[in-house]
Amino acid sequence: MSTSTVQRRLREASLFGQVAIKKPLLRQQNKTKRLRWAREHKNWTREQWDTVLWSDESKFEVFELHKRVFVRRSPGEQMLDQCVIPTVKQRRGSVMVLECFGKGGTGDLIKIEGILKKEGYLKILRENVTACGVRLIHPNFIFQHDNDPKHAAKLCKNYLEDMKRLNVLKVMA
Repeated sequence: MSTSTVQRRLREASLFGQVAIKKPLLRQQNKTKRLRWAREHKNWTREQWDTVLWSDESKFEVFELHKRVFVRRSPGEQMLDQCVIPTVKQRRGSVMVLECFGKGGTGDLIKIEGILKKEGYLKILRENVTACGVRLIHPNFIFQHDNDPKHAAKLCKNYLEDMKRLNVLKVMA
């Protein structure tokens, strides 16, 4: 059987050659937590969502080689584990930034030098995130960040608790 015959039969079975999608590698535990969070907030109103300041770090590859990987899949299967290429964070040839956004627009883009640890994250919270939330939304906004270990560090939690007591912000669980 020739290669073209195999390819034709695959296409007839709706299995088309596609470039695999890249997405972060998540453990089952993380998937379960994300699903639970989504279910807890699925009935929120627009007004509730308008009070949330979103924040996350992003990595931009400066010199990454983009090697395309092809997979055979049926329509609607693009997000199946066997049809994606997991991505992991690397430090070489990249720029890390932290950004915030909410109903009122986007906040400052903060460049992260080196490896961000809990002390650096606390500094960003104090100098940027809190003021950004008050400016973009209002005092007593809801702050959403992930459960990265530096975000969940006691040092950062204590600061956020202090801001909660002062009615500056609440942390979205």
